[in-house]
Amino acid sequence: MLHYLWTVTQELFITVTLITLLLANAKLLCGKRGRVIMCAGIAAGLLAAAVRAVMHAIKSTPDVRINLYTFYAGLPIAVMLFIAVVLFLRRGAGMGGRTAVAVLSAALSVDLLFYKAWKIMWAPAEFNTAGNGWLSVDFFLRFVGWALTLILLCVYSRFLYKCTMRVCTDEHLWNDAKGAATGRDGTHVLRLTLALESAAIALVYYGQILRTWRTHRPWRLAFAPEMSFEKDLAMFVGNNMTFFILLTGALAMIPPVVLFFRSFALRGTWDNPAQRRRLKADNRHNRRWAGMVAACLVIAAVNVTAVYAADNRVVEPPSSEEYLVSDDGTQVLVPLEQVNDGNLHAFEMKMESGVSVRWIVIRKPNSAAYGVGLDACDVCGTAGYYQRGDTVVCKKCDVVMNINTIGLAGGCNPIPLAFKVDGGNIVIPMDALNAAEKEFK
Repeated sequence: MLHYLWTVTQELFITVTLITLLLANAKLLCGKRGRVIMCAGIAAGLLAAAVRAVMHAIKSTPDVRINLYTFYAGLPIAVMLFIAVVLFLRRGAGMGGRTAVAVLSAALSVDLLFYKAWKIMWAPAEFNTAGNGWLSVDFFLRFVGWALTLILLCVYSRFLYKCTMRVCTDEHLWNDAKGAATGRDGTHVLRLTLALESAAIALVYYGQILRTWRTHRPWRLAFAPEMSFEKDLAMFVGNNMTFFILLTGALAMIPPVVLFFRSFALRGTWDNPAQRRRLKADNRHNRRWAGMVAACLVIAAVNVTAVYAADNRVVEPPSSEEYLVSDDGTQVLVPLEQVNDGNLHAFEMKMESGVSVRWIVIRKPNSAAYGVGLDACDVCGTAGYYQRGDTVVCKKCDVVMNINTIGLAGGCNPIPLAFKVDGGNIVIPMDALNAAEKEFK
Protein backbone atom coordinates (compact mmCIF):
# COMPACT_ATOMS: atom_id res chain seq x y z
CA MET A 1 0.00 0.00 0.00
CA LEU A 2 2.72 2.49 0.96
CA HIS A 3 4.54 1.81 -2.28
CA TYR A 4 1.60 2.95 -4.39
CA LEU A 5 0.87 6.00 -2.24
CA TRP A 6 4.21 7.56 -3.14
CA THR A 7 4.65 5.97 -6.57
CA VAL A 8 1.38 7.27 -8.04
CA THR A 9 2.03 10.70 -6.53
CA GLN A 10 5.57 10.78 -7.86
CA GLU A 11 4.55 9.70 -11.35
CA LEU A 12 1.45 11.86 -11.84
CA PHE A 13 1.63 14.95 -9.62
CA ILE A 14 3.55 17.19 -12.03
CA THR A 15 1.46 15.97 -14.96
CA VAL A 16 -1.86 16.59 -13.18
CA THR A 17 -0.76 20.05 -12.02
CA LEU A 18 0.37 21.21 -15.45
CA ILE A 19 -2.64 19.82 -17.30
CA THR A 20 -5.02 21.48 -14.82
CA LEU A 21 -3.37 24.88 -15.29
CA LEU A 22 -3.16 24.42 -19.06
CA LEU A 23 -6.87 23.55 -19.20
CA ALA A 24 -7.80 26.67 -17.24
CA ASN A 25 -5.59 28.84 -19.45
CA ALA A 26 -7.00 27.38 -22.68
CA LYS A 27 -10.56 27.94 -21.44
CA LEU A 28 -9.78 31.56 -20.60
CA LEU A 29 -8.02 32.20 -23.91
CA CYS A 30 -10.42 30.53 -26.33
CA GLY A 31 -13.56 29.76 -24.37
CA LYS A 32 -15.32 26.56 -25.35
CA ARG A 33 -12.94 26.00 -28.28
CA GLY A 34 -9.93 26.00 -25.95
CA ARG A 35 -11.58 23.55 -23.62
CA VAL A 36 -12.42 21.21 -26.52
CA ILE A 37 -8.82 21.36 -27.79
CA MET A 38 -7.45 20.53 -24.34
CA CYS A 39 -9.95 17.73 -23.73
CA ALA A 40 -9.01 16.24 -27.09
CA GLY A 41 -5.33 16.41 -26.09
CA ILE A 42 -6.02 14.74 -22.73
CA ALA A 43 -8.02 11.98 -24.41
CA ALA A 44 -5.26 11.44 -26.98
CA GLY A 45 -2.65 11.33 -24.22
CA LEU A 46 -4.58 8.74 -22.22
CA LEU A 47 -5.08 6.63 -25.35
CA ALA A 48 -1.36 6.86 -26.17
CA ALA A 49 -0.52 5.89 -22.58
CA ALA A 50 -2.81 2.86 -22.82
CA VAL A 51 -1.10 1.79 -26.05
CA ARG A 52 2.28 2.18 -24.35
CA ALA A 53 1.11 0.03 -21.45
CA VAL A 54 0.26 -2.70 -23.95
CA MET A 55 3.65 -2.26 -25.61
CA HIS A 56 5.28 -2.64 -22.22
CA ALA A 57 3.37 -5.88 -21.68
CA ILE A 58 4.74 -7.38 -24.91
CA LYS A 59 8.13 -5.62 -24.47
CA SER A 60 8.35 -4.72 -28.14
CA THR A 61 10.32 -1.50 -27.57
CA PRO A 62 12.73 -0.52 -24.74
CA ASP A 63 11.20 2.02 -22.35
CA VAL A 64 14.39 4.11 -22.19
CA ARG A 65 14.38 4.68 -25.95
CA ILE A 66 10.70 5.65 -25.92
CA ASN A 67 11.30 8.06 -23.03
CA LEU A 68 14.10 9.76 -24.95
CA TYR A 69 11.81 10.39 -27.92
CA THR A 70 9.21 11.71 -25.48
CA PHE A 71 11.76 14.17 -24.06
CA TYR A 72 12.74 15.25 -27.57
CA ALA A 73 9.10 16.09 -28.31
CA GLY A 74 8.29 17.65 -24.95
CA LEU A 75 11.27 20.00 -24.59
CA PRO A 76 10.55 22.26 -27.60
CA ILE A 77 6.82 22.27 -26.79
CA ALA A 78 7.52 23.38 -23.21
CA VAL A 79 9.95 26.07 -24.40
CA MET A 80 7.50 27.40 -27.02
CA LEU A 81 4.72 27.41 -24.45
CA PHE A 82 6.91 29.33 -22.01
CA ILE A 83 7.69 31.95 -24.66
CA ALA A 84 4.04 32.23 -25.70
CA VAL A 85 2.82 32.64 -22.12
CA VAL A 86 5.50 35.25 -21.36
CA LEU A 87 4.43 37.21 -24.45
CA PHE A 88 0.83 37.10 -23.25
CA LEU A 89 1.97 38.57 -19.95
CA ARG A 90 3.12 41.65 -21.83
CA ARG A 91 0.39 42.02 -24.44
CA GLY A 92 -2.65 40.25 -25.74
CA ALA A 93 -3.05 38.39 -29.02
CA GLY A 94 -5.66 37.64 -31.61
CA MET A 95 -7.73 34.48 -31.73
CA GLY A 96 -5.14 32.81 -33.96
CA GLY A 97 -2.42 33.27 -31.36
CA ARG A 98 -4.72 32.16 -28.58
CA THR A 99 -5.66 29.00 -30.46
CA ALA A 100 -1.97 28.28 -31.08
CA VAL A 101 -1.32 28.42 -27.33
CA ALA A 102 -4.24 26.04 -26.72
CA VAL A 103 -2.83 23.62 -29.32
CA LEU A 104 0.62 23.79 -27.69
CA SER A 105 -1.02 23.11 -24.33
CA ALA A 106 -2.82 20.07 -25.73
CA ALA A 107 0.41 18.78 -27.31
CA LEU A 108 2.28 19.09 -24.00
CA SER A 109 -0.58 17.25 -22.26
CA VAL A 110 -0.28 14.37 -24.74
CA ASP A 111 3.47 14.21 -24.15
CA LEU A 112 3.19 14.27 -20.36
CA LEU A 113 0.48 11.61 -20.23
CA PHE A 114 2.32 9.36 -22.67
CA TYR A 115 5.47 9.66 -20.53
CA LYS A 116 3.89 9.06 -17.12
CA ALA A 117 0.31 7.78 -17.16
CA TRP A 118 1.08 4.38 -18.70
CA LYS A 119 2.92 3.27 -15.55
CA ILE A 120 -0.15 3.92 -13.43
CA MET A 121 -2.41 2.17 -15.94
CA TRP A 122 -0.10 -0.85 -15.83
CA ALA A 123 0.20 -0.89 -12.03
CA PRO A 124 -2.90 -3.08 -11.34
CA ALA A 125 -1.30 -5.86 -13.38
CA GLU A 126 1.48 -5.97 -10.76
CA PHE A 127 -0.75 -6.09 -7.67
CA ASN A 128 -0.70 -9.90 -7.65
CA THR A 129 3.08 -10.42 -7.85
CA ALA A 130 3.07 -12.49 -4.66
CA GLY A 131 0.80 -15.05 -6.31
CA ASN A 132 -1.71 -14.88 -3.44
CA GLY A 133 -4.74 -14.31 -5.68
CA TRP A 134 -6.99 -11.42 -6.65
CA LEU A 135 -8.91 -11.60 -3.37
CA SER A 136 -5.84 -11.60 -1.12
CA VAL A 137 -5.13 -8.93 1.49
CA ASP A 138 -1.91 -7.95 -0.33
CA PHE A 139 -3.80 -7.29 -3.56
CA PHE A 140 -6.50 -5.31 -1.73
CA LEU A 141 -4.01 -3.09 0.12
CA ARG A 142 -2.11 -2.33 -3.06
CA PHE A 143 -5.34 -1.47 -4.85
CA VAL A 144 -6.40 0.80 -1.97
CA GLY A 145 -3.09 2.71 -2.06
CA TRP A 146 -3.32 3.09 -5.85
CA ALA A 147 -6.98 4.15 -5.85
CA LEU A 148 -6.71 6.55 -2.90
CA THR A 149 -3.85 8.43 -4.53
CA LEU A 150 -5.73 8.73 -7.82
CA ILE A 151 -8.74 10.09 -5.91
CA LEU A 152 -6.46 12.56 -4.11
CA LEU A 153 -5.06 13.82 -7.43
CA CYS A 154 -8.56 14.16 -8.91
CA VAL A 155 -9.73 16.20 -5.91
CA TYR A 156 -6.57 18.31 -6.08
CA SER A 157 -7.05 18.96 -9.80
CA ARG A 158 -10.71 19.86 -9.37
CA PHE A 159 -10.13 22.44 -6.65
CA LEU A 160 -7.00 23.86 -8.29
CA TYR A 161 -9.06 24.41 -11.45
CA LYS A 162 -11.90 26.06 -9.49
CA CYS A 163 -9.46 28.36 -7.65
CA THR A 164 -7.68 29.33 -10.85
CA MET A 165 -10.88 30.06 -12.75
CA ARG A 166 -12.32 32.07 -9.84
CA VAL A 167 -9.17 34.19 -9.56
CA CYS A 168 -9.26 34.92 -13.28
CA THR A 169 -13.01 35.46 -13.82
CA ASP A 170 -14.39 36.98 -10.61
CA GLU A 171 -13.93 40.69 -11.23
CA HIS A 172 -15.12 41.53 -7.71
CA LEU A 173 -11.90 40.05 -6.31
CA TRP A 174 -9.91 42.81 -7.94
CA ASN A 175 -12.00 45.73 -6.73
CA ASP A 176 -10.43 48.07 -4.23
CA ALA A 177 -11.35 48.04 -0.54
CA LYS A 178 -14.33 50.32 -1.23
CA GLY A 179 -15.72 48.04 -3.92
CA ALA A 180 -14.73 50.27 -6.83
CA ALA A 181 -13.62 48.54 -10.04
CA THR A 182 -9.90 48.75 -10.78
CA GLY A 183 -9.98 47.34 -14.31
CA ARG A 184 -7.66 44.47 -13.37
CA ASP A 185 -8.28 40.72 -13.47
CA GLY A 186 -6.42 37.61 -12.34
CA THR A 187 -5.27 36.30 -15.72
CA HIS A 188 -1.77 37.62 -15.04
CA VAL A 189 -1.63 35.40 -11.93
CA LEU A 190 -2.37 32.28 -13.97
CA ARG A 191 0.03 33.19 -16.76
CA LEU A 192 2.84 33.94 -14.34
CA THR A 193 2.24 30.57 -12.68
CA LEU A 194 2.08 28.80 -16.03
CA ALA A 195 5.28 30.47 -17.25
CA LEU A 196 7.17 29.28 -14.17
CA GLU A 197 5.70 25.77 -14.44
CA SER A 198 6.62 25.58 -18.14
CA ALA A 199 10.18 26.63 -17.37
CA ALA A 200 10.43 23.97 -14.65
CA ILE A 201 9.15 21.15 -16.88
CA ALA A 202 11.47 22.28 -19.70
CA LEU A 203 14.39 22.02 -17.27
CA VAL A 204 13.26 18.53 -16.23
CA TYR A 205 13.00 17.42 -19.86
CA TYR A 206 16.45 18.80 -20.67
CA GLY A 207 17.98 17.19 -17.61
CA GLN A 208 16.44 13.82 -18.49
CA ILE A 209 17.78 14.09 -22.05
CA LEU A 210 21.28 14.76 -20.71
CA ARG A 211 20.95 11.91 -18.25
CA THR A 212 19.95 9.50 -21.03
CA TRP A 213 22.81 10.68 -23.24
CA ARG A 214 25.31 10.07 -20.45
CA THR A 215 24.14 6.49 -19.89
CA HIS A 216 23.60 5.73 -23.62
CA ARG A 217 26.29 7.76 -25.37
CA PRO A 218 25.61 6.37 -28.89
CA TRP A 219 22.13 7.93 -28.71
CA ARG A 220 23.48 11.47 -28.36
CA LEU A 221 22.47 13.75 -31.21
CA ALA A 222 25.43 14.47 -33.47
CA PHE A 223 24.81 18.23 -33.61
CA ALA A 224 24.55 18.61 -29.80
CA PRO A 225 27.89 19.80 -28.33
CA GLU A 226 28.84 18.47 -24.90
CA MET A 227 28.64 21.18 -22.25
CA SER A 228 30.65 21.39 -19.04
CA PHE A 229 27.52 21.61 -16.87
CA GLU A 230 25.84 18.52 -18.31
CA LYS A 231 26.95 16.05 -15.65
CA ASP A 232 25.88 18.24 -12.74
CA LEU A 233 22.52 19.11 -14.29
CA ALA A 234 21.78 15.51 -15.27
CA MET A 235 22.59 14.28 -11.76
CA PHE A 236 20.58 17.07 -10.13
CA VAL A 237 17.46 16.40 -12.19
CA GLY A 238 17.78 12.62 -11.95
CA ASN A 239 18.39 12.55 -8.19
CA ASN A 240 16.00 15.30 -7.10
CA MET A 241 12.62 14.60 -8.64
CA THR A 242 11.07 15.10 -5.21
CA PHE A 243 12.38 18.68 -5.30
CA PHE A 244 10.69 19.31 -8.65
CA ILE A 245 7.43 17.80 -7.38
CA LEU A 246 7.49 20.10 -4.35
CA LEU A 247 8.49 23.05 -6.56
CA THR A 248 5.58 22.33 -8.91
CA GLY A 249 3.22 22.20 -5.96
CA ALA A 250 4.56 25.45 -4.50
CA LEU A 251 4.14 27.27 -7.82
CA ALA A 252 0.64 25.83 -8.26
CA MET A 253 -0.31 27.39 -4.92
CA ILE A 254 0.05 30.91 -6.35
CA PRO A 255 -3.57 31.19 -7.63
CA PRO A 256 -5.11 29.59 -4.49
CA VAL A 257 -3.02 31.81 -2.19
CA VAL A 258 -4.05 34.92 -4.12
CA LEU A 259 -7.67 33.78 -3.99
CA PHE A 260 -7.46 33.08 -0.26
CA PHE A 261 -6.09 36.49 0.72
CA ARG A 262 -8.33 38.41 -1.69
CA SER A 263 -11.38 36.74 -0.15
CA PHE A 264 -11.41 38.30 3.30
CA ALA A 265 -12.76 41.76 2.52
CA LEU A 266 -16.12 42.25 0.77
CA ARG A 267 -14.93 43.83 -2.47
CA GLY A 268 -18.24 43.74 -4.31
CA THR A 269 -21.19 46.10 -3.99
CA TRP A 270 -24.62 45.19 -2.70
CA ASP A 271 -28.03 46.78 -2.65
CA ASN A 272 -29.64 44.61 0.02
CA PRO A 273 -28.66 42.21 2.83
CA ALA A 274 -29.21 39.15 0.62
CA GLN A 275 -26.57 40.32 -1.87
CA ARG A 276 -24.17 40.99 1.00
CA ARG A 277 -24.72 37.49 2.37
CA ARG A 278 -24.04 36.11 -1.12
CA LEU A 279 -20.70 37.95 -1.28
CA LYS A 280 -19.74 36.64 2.16
CA ALA A 281 -20.67 33.09 1.12
CA ASP A 282 -18.57 33.41 -2.04
CA ASN A 283 -15.60 34.49 0.06
CA ARG A 284 -16.04 31.49 2.36
CA HIS A 285 -16.18 29.16 -0.64
CA ASN A 286 -13.04 30.74 -2.07
CA ARG A 287 -11.11 30.24 1.15
CA ARG A 288 -12.34 26.65 1.47
CA TRP A 289 -11.33 25.84 -2.10
CA ALA A 290 -7.87 27.27 -1.48
CA GLY A 291 -7.68 25.28 1.75
CA MET A 292 -8.58 22.08 -0.09
CA VAL A 293 -5.75 22.65 -2.58
CA ALA A 294 -3.33 23.28 0.28
CA ALA A 295 -4.50 20.14 2.11
CA CYS A 296 -4.05 18.01 -1.02
CA LEU A 297 -0.58 19.44 -1.52
CA VAL A 298 0.38 18.63 2.06
CA ILE A 299 -0.78 15.02 1.61
CA ALA A 300 1.10 14.76 -1.70
CA ALA A 301 4.23 16.16 -0.05
CA VAL A 302 3.93 13.62 2.78
CA ASN A 303 3.54 10.84 0.20
CA VAL A 304 6.76 11.68 -1.66
CA THR A 305 8.80 12.34 1.49
CA ALA A 306 7.69 10.58 4.68
CA VAL A 307 5.80 7.71 3.02
CA TYR A 308 8.64 7.20 0.55
CA ALA A 309 11.17 7.09 3.39
CA ALA A 310 9.05 4.59 5.33
CA ASP A 311 8.59 2.35 2.30
CA ASN A 312 12.28 2.45 1.39
CA ARG A 313 13.70 2.14 4.88
CA VAL A 314 16.90 0.17 5.13
CA VAL A 315 16.17 -3.22 6.68
CA GLU A 316 18.99 -4.91 8.52
CA PRO A 317 19.40 -8.37 6.96
CA PRO A 318 19.51 -11.36 9.28
CA SER A 319 23.10 -12.19 10.16
CA SER A 320 24.61 -15.20 8.45
CA GLU A 321 24.80 -18.23 10.72
CA GLU A 322 27.30 -21.06 10.88
CA TYR A 323 26.83 -24.37 9.09
CA LEU A 324 28.81 -27.58 8.52
CA VAL A 325 30.35 -29.02 5.36
CA SER A 326 30.64 -32.77 4.87
CA ASP A 327 34.10 -34.34 4.82
CA ASP A 328 33.96 -34.94 1.07
CA GLY A 329 32.79 -31.36 0.42
CA THR A 330 29.65 -32.41 -1.45
CA GLN A 331 27.06 -31.42 1.13
CA VAL A 332 26.21 -28.53 3.45
CA LEU A 333 24.71 -29.51 6.82
CA VAL A 334 22.49 -27.31 9.00
CA PRO A 335 21.69 -28.90 12.40
CA LEU A 336 17.95 -29.08 13.04
CA GLU A 337 18.28 -27.83 16.63
CA GLN A 338 19.74 -24.64 15.16
CA VAL A 339 16.58 -23.86 13.17
CA ASN A 340 13.80 -25.42 15.25
CA ASP A 341 12.71 -22.18 16.94
CA GLY A 342 10.38 -21.08 14.11
CA ASN A 343 12.45 -17.99 13.29
CA LEU A 344 14.09 -17.11 9.99
CA HIS A 345 17.71 -18.25 9.70
CA ALA A 346 20.05 -16.97 7.01
CA PHE A 347 23.20 -18.59 5.65
CA GLU A 348 25.82 -17.49 3.17
CA MET A 349 28.63 -19.28 1.33
CA LYS A 350 31.30 -17.67 -0.80
CA MET A 351 31.88 -19.84 -3.85
CA GLU A 352 35.17 -20.38 -5.68
CA SER A 353 34.09 -17.82 -8.29
CA GLY A 354 33.85 -15.16 -5.58
CA VAL A 355 30.05 -15.04 -5.73
CA SER A 356 28.26 -15.20 -2.37
CA VAL A 357 25.24 -17.51 -2.41
CA ARG A 358 22.63 -16.86 0.29
CA TRP A 359 19.84 -19.12 1.48
CA ILE A 360 17.26 -19.13 4.24
CA VAL A 361 15.73 -21.81 6.46
CA ILE A 362 12.61 -21.63 8.61
CA ARG A 363 10.57 -24.27 10.40
CA LYS A 364 6.96 -24.10 9.24
CA PRO A 365 4.35 -23.34 11.93
CA ASN A 366 2.61 -26.30 13.58
CA SER A 367 4.64 -28.68 11.47
CA ALA A 368 7.81 -30.73 11.41
CA ALA A 369 8.51 -29.52 7.85
CA TYR A 370 11.05 -26.88 6.89
CA GLY A 371 11.01 -24.14 4.30
CA VAL A 372 14.35 -23.87 2.52
CA GLY A 373 15.08 -21.51 -0.37
CA LEU A 374 17.51 -19.02 -1.79
CA ASP A 375 17.52 -15.52 -0.33
CA ALA A 376 16.21 -14.32 -3.69
CA CYS A 377 13.11 -14.65 -5.86
CA ASP A 378 12.15 -14.58 -9.53
CA VAL A 379 10.21 -11.32 -9.13
CA CYS A 380 12.44 -9.09 -6.98
CA GLY A 381 15.83 -10.65 -7.67
CA THR A 382 18.38 -10.79 -4.88
CA ALA A 383 16.65 -8.24 -2.62
CA GLY A 384 16.20 -10.96 -0.01
CA TYR A 385 13.93 -11.44 3.00
CA TYR A 386 13.76 -10.47 6.65
CA GLN A 387 11.66 -11.40 9.66
CA ARG A 388 9.04 -8.97 10.96
CA GLY A 389 7.34 -10.34 14.04
CA ASP A 390 6.09 -13.80 13.10
CA THR A 391 6.19 -13.12 9.37
CA VAL A 392 8.77 -13.27 6.58
CA VAL A 393 8.77 -10.20 4.34
CA CYS A 394 10.38 -9.37 0.98
CA LYS A 395 12.76 -6.43 1.39
CA LYS A 396 11.89 -4.93 -1.99
CA CYS A 397 8.12 -5.24 -2.45
CA ASP A 398 7.18 -5.60 1.25
CA VAL A 399 5.04 -8.64 0.48
CA VAL A 400 4.41 -10.89 3.47
CA MET A 401 5.25 -14.49 2.65
CA ASN A 402 3.02 -17.42 3.47
CA ILE A 403 5.58 -19.39 5.49
CA ASN A 404 3.92 -22.66 4.54
CA THR A 405 4.71 -21.98 0.86
CA ILE A 406 8.41 -21.20 1.38
CA GLY A 407 10.25 -23.81 -0.61
CA LEU A 408 7.60 -23.83 -3.34
CA ALA A 409 8.12 -22.05 -6.65
CA GLY A 410 6.05 -19.09 -7.79
CA GLY A 411 5.36 -15.41 -7.16
CA CYS A 412 7.58 -13.67 -4.65
CA ASN A 413 8.43 -16.91 -2.85
CA PRO A 414 12.12 -17.68 -2.32
CA ILE A 415 13.58 -19.69 -5.19
CA PRO A 416 13.43 -23.33 -4.03
CA LEU A 417 16.68 -24.99 -3.00
CA ALA A 418 17.08 -28.76 -3.06
CA PHE A 419 17.50 -30.32 0.39
CA LYS A 420 16.62 -33.31 2.54
CA VAL A 421 16.42 -34.01 6.26
CA ASP A 422 18.83 -36.73 7.34
CA GLY A 423 20.55 -37.62 10.59
CA GLY A 424 19.32 -34.57 12.48
CA ASN A 425 20.49 -32.17 9.78
CA ILE A 426 19.11 -30.29 6.82
CA VAL A 427 21.33 -31.55 4.01
CA ILE A 428 21.85 -29.32 0.97
CA PRO A 429 23.84 -30.68 -2.01
CA MET A 430 26.82 -28.54 -2.95
CA ASP A 431 25.75 -28.93 -6.59
CA ALA A 432 22.52 -27.07 -5.79
CA LEU A 433 24.48 -24.15 -4.33
CA ASN A 434 26.82 -24.11 -7.33
CA ALA A 435 23.80 -23.99 -9.64
CA ALA A 436 22.39 -21.06 -7.63
CA GLU A 437 25.42 -18.86 -8.36
CA LYS A 438 23.72 -17.44 -11.45
CA GLU A 439 20.97 -15.92 -9.30
CA PHE A 440 23.48 -13.76 -7.37
CA LYS A 441 25.79 -12.65 -10.16
